[in-house]
Amino acid sequence: MLSAFWILRAEERENQVRMNTICGADERKQDDGIPVARVYFNERQEALCTAWIAPNGWMVTAGHCTSGYYRFDEVQFQVPSSKCDGTIQNPDASFRFAVDRSSIQHRVDLPTTQDWAIFRIHPDSEMPDEFKNGAFFRISNVKIPKDANRNLKNTGFGVELRSFEGCKNRNRTMQTSEAKAYNSPGYLIHFADTHMGSSGSPLYQDRQGDLFAYGTHRGGGCPNIATSVLNPGFLKALSQAWGKPTVFVDWKGSLSGEATGGIEAPFRALQPALDQVKRDQEISIAPGRYNVKDLRIPDRPFRIRAPFGSISIQQNSGEHQ
Repeated sequence: MLSAFWILRAEERENQVRMNTICGADERKQDDGIPVARVYFNERQEALCTAWIAPNGWMVTAGHCTSGYYRFDEVQFQVPSSKCDGTIQNPDASFRFAVDRSSIQHRVDLPTTQDWAIFRIHPDSEMPDEFKNGAFFRISNVKIPKDANRNLKNTGFGVELRSFEGCKNRNRTMQTSEAKAYNSPGYLIHFADTHMGSSGSPLYQDRQGDLFAYGTHRGGGCPNIATSVLNPGFLKALSQAWGKPTVFVDWKGSLSGEATGGIEAPFRALQPALDQVKRDQEISIAPGRYNVKDLRIPDRPFRIRAPFGSISIQQNSGEHQ
């Protein structure tokens, strides 16, 4: 009887450890159409983490997803349901994309609240539909006070232990939850339901289809924690991912404050970026339609990069795409 008691207590402790990233009742729901991908390693046939598309055409995940034992070489979109026993299924080959492993930059440094990685899809790969359609997460430049009672969404490919109609076919598929979140002096703190495989998933606000990322999920404990997109180390790495200082343009602008040309506070129009860009630097333009008048091109070498989606620039009666 005593041994049975200890066995039951051990099982309770195991369940508590396993479920401590689920904050109360598990409220995750199936989702689709969000610009996130499942991070995968072919050698071990292992689904690891989640990644999201940033404004410059790079992808973001958690740094520990490519540290130590962990590594990855593929991202997967249009992930299908798992088998009834929870065994994951890979999507068709047309939705699986090789990662340019030489592009991976990452940092896992808990004293500076950094756990992030950025990378890009291999240039020899066909681009995902999400890229062609200009689907991505903008970078929020807003910090949420603890007493603001603000909710953020989280979408990822975490482990799913629940059964639905007798099957665990939602395991490691795209699911979304929503819960309170706020910025601490370091991390973004949140109570969204997550599990193994959710690492790297975005905490974001959906403003009528425009998605603004606030953080990248890194760990659980309820509250859970995410690396803030405004962490200086992450922000600098993402802003200069292509190797040069970059001025950003997005017709939607930033969530708050004055435009500076940063990835978190892009100019709404092209001309301020042209005025600000320095010799041998770059301008990155988000998908959209830009109207310009009396466009002034600076007399110095620079590069304009339109990483994905459809972009049109119209000057007077002419249009360039």
